Amino acid sequence: MSWYRVCRTSDVAVRSMQNFSVNGIEVNLYHLEDGWFATSDICTHQDCSLSDGDIDGNEIVCGCHGGAFDIRTGGATRMPCTIPLETFRVRIRNEFIEIEIEP
Repeated sequence: MSWYRVCRTSDVAVRSMQNFSVNGIEVNLYHLEDGWFATSDICTHQDCSLSDGDIDGNEIVCGCHGGAFDIRTGGATRMPCTIPLETFRVRIRNEFIEIEIEP
């Protein structure tokens, strides 16, 4: 596993997300009140981009069919989604956000 720098901490406001392509993988970085989280951008229901969805509390709601996932764990929380999202570790280094991805 390798760490990839994606942005500065000041680039993503609280209660928002930003999409990045990290080593060929589409990843959403979320800034919640209690921390930073990263998941796959691709909905496990029908491969829609979750970056087109909305944050609702601690969930990302897919814009295609209204299914949702827990941003912190990747767990499916609302039908029609049943398969969890892949999640990635996030760390802060000198005011930069880094995401851990397989090289």
